[in-house]
Amino acid sequence: MSVGDAIKGAIGFFAVIVGAALLSSALGAAFGALVAAISPEFVGGLFGSEASAAPTGYAAVVGMIWGLFIGAAAAGFACFLAAVIKIFRVRLEFQKGQAAAAGAAQGRG
Repeated sequence: MSVGDAIKGAIGFFAVIVGAALLSSALGAAFGALVAAISPEFVGGLFGSEASAAPTGYAAVVGMIWGLFIGAAAAGFACFLAAVIKIFRVRLEFQKGQAAAAGAAQGRG
């Protein structure tokens, strides 16, 4: 694995994390606005007096923020697992290569 491939992989993981965070932010905003449209009293009671003027907008903003946090965390964890699996795969290939080279060296001797 070359340095260029590692950089491309890191940029790809970063793009996945940013994209997933933005998508989940939009979903969180839509969910918050839907909840506020159905039950503005619930949103007013949940967030306090700040939400009494415009509960739908306030709930959408709070949903967007939480969606951003949750989406970034989930995507970051998924990318971390993908990186760990890739590291294990590279290590196994390296060990197999060393074992094959050791077997070939013993066959010559």
